[in-house]
Amino acid sequence: MPAARFLPRVPPRAVVLAALVLLLWTVVGATWFLRTYLGLVTPDQVLYHLQNGGMDYADPRMLWRACRCLLAVLALTVLSLVLLSRMKRWHGRLLLALLGTGAVVSVNATVSDPCQPEPDGGDYLARHYVDPGQVALQAPAERPDVLVVFVESLDEGYTRPREPHAALLPRLTRMQDDFQTLGELRNLSGASWTVGGMFSALCGLPLQPVGLMSHNSLEYSRRFFENGQCLTDLLAGRGWDISFYGGASLKFAGKGRFLEDHHVARRFGAEQWQQRGVRVPTAGWGLLDSDLVELAWADMQRPRKAGEARMSLLLTVDTHGPSGAHDRGCVADAVVDEDDDESADVMREALRCTDRVVAQLVERFIGNRDGRPKVVWIMGDHLNPEPLLNGELLPEAHGRTVFHALARYDAQGHALPADDLQREFTHVDVLPTLAEAIGLRWSSQPHRLGLGTSLLADPSHATLAERDGMAIVNGRLSCRSPLYERLWMKA
Repeated sequence: MPAARFLPRVPPRAVVLAALVLLLWTVVGATWFLRTYLGLVTPDQVLYHLQNGGMDYADPRMLWRACRCLLAVLALTVLSLVLLSRMKRWHGRLLLALLGTGAVVSVNATVSDPCQPEPDGGDYLARHYVDPGQVALQAPAERPDVLVVFVESLDEGYTRPREPHAALLPRLTRMQDDFQTLGELRNLSGASWTVGGMFSALCGLPLQPVGLMSHNSLEYSRRFFENGQCLTDLLAGRGWDISFYGGASLKFAGKGRFLEDHHVARRFGAEQWQQRGVRVPTAGWGLLDSDLVELAWADMQRPRKAGEARMSLLLTVDTHGPSGAHDRGCVADAVVDEDDDESADVMREALRCTDRVVAQLVERFIGNRDGRPKVVWIMGDHLNPEPLLNGELLPEAHGRTVFHALARYDAQGHALPADDLQREFTHVDVLPTLAEAIGLRWSSQPHRLGLGTSLLADPSHATLAERDGMAIVNGRLSCRSPLYERLWMKA
């Protein structure tokens, strides 16, 4: 006799009720988790990570926190079902209504969709996009070596502590004073996570999920801006050898595929360091900054071909949210379990460590008098979603901005004169600014590439943020774009 005949028959209504309660608690739990560890997110950010995967290569501590959140959701679901079974029908309906209301409120407090379509329904991106692959570029006679450092979640506000003796970025703050700053670097929603920030700066337009709801979804997810051109493509096509050094896995959120598809010939992440015999911490996001910088600098000293110019990209990890990481390369007596420490203390430690090792790398790079011009660009990849230390910082007059600094040196190692600017710009303006800083010139649409405007041009060449205002730019560029879909994948 089949065993199923001895199992109690569950009424369909009870199954539907259990599924509904589980769904509502899942929505509450998932949004609470996102809000707690990532801050306010956009639908694009969530959909992009779902499409590109790699969560199994994230910080194991975050995954463990997610598991604990799931266990809490299951426990609350069981508790709710027990209560519902003992309540009068109208009391049960009231409980379900309260739970549904809580789910709606939690979603609204966690997910923000900034899309504001053009009044005429047009494609804002298409109206302003200058395709880097369609302009005639001329490289300089002396091609500089280029160092670009993306510092994880680095707000400009960290350079302005309320108490000067409690500086969080003492070396980078001094370096910023010696270098050139360009004004206020603001965060677009499509540049509000690591790969989005890198992509927007190097490719000149915000990152969006593509084809997620189409029958070609899998094919789209295997491509990365295949029909578009980024700064790395432009430089590689003109003789630069390009390398990327990161501590986290290249498999996370499509980062490795982005770099590979856009001519970054040498790519190092957690797995590549392990293959070289480097011990990568099992906890956290990967190889920490003190080791990462030393290994990157050693690799940057490898022999080169005659006349070869190089571009080196580096992405740090120590200051990743929600509270940063202990780095034993900076703090010899760091404790083993940082969950036992105050989160603010860990973040202070992480900021000071990253500050020291990044400044040291930059000093080595510009101090290497090898007869080649040099360009240095340092920036936060995006704003810290949930800054722990706001109370210790002076408020930014016009809202939070991203840390950045630019320096250029001639072949004799002399810094080229440059004044600080007072511009308002976004990640998309980094592409043409860096292109001009490196010495690239183009006649068609001068000073403009992608959606950006070079900040080294005359101020009469306004950025989109200066011309239309941040609210409009962010709203228009957060909407779906047919041109963007065509740029993502070749027909």
